[in-house]
Amino acid sequence: MISRFSNFLFVGILSLIPLCGVEYDGEKSYMFKTKYDICVIPPQIGEATAKGVKVIDVEKAKNLYDQKAYFYDARDKRHYLKQHISGAREVYFDVSKAEYVAARLPVDKDEALVFYCYGESCANSYEAALAVRKSGYKNVYWLINGFPKWKEKGYPVE
Repeated sequence: MISRFSNFLFVGILSLIPLCGVEYDGEKSYMFKTKYDICVIPPQIGEATAKGVKVIDVEKAKNLYDQKAYFYDARDKRHYLKQHISGAREVYFDVSKAEYVAARLPVDKDEALVFYCYGESCANSYEAALAVRKSGYKNVYWLINGFPKWKEKGYPVE
């Protein structure tokens, strides 16, 4: 009897919670109020470093940008199309292979490649950087602060 009452009480309380949503670029997410840019699996800095991916902040990324490094945007396509780091190339998730694919990688595997997405809570660029590192590229960087911090600093975007 007590367990039925507690179940009834729990369902009753849940029904009082209003559906809420968060709007991000014209899209609305209902049920749970969470930021769009939070990934389910958090990035693993230690794992990335152990596998040869260099974790960098926005100032180091700008230095690499000035040295003509290749930049790769691992955010959703609609956000890439809206605005991205000037000259950045798109990264997309290939569902058939269950992996990230970076468009137009350089032939020279010694070139500096910088991957970014929404920031510290986003694993897209982390996963893409690991995939590229596994394919033999030696100078792979993961911009942990992501696009928001780059834009906040007033660095070049298009």
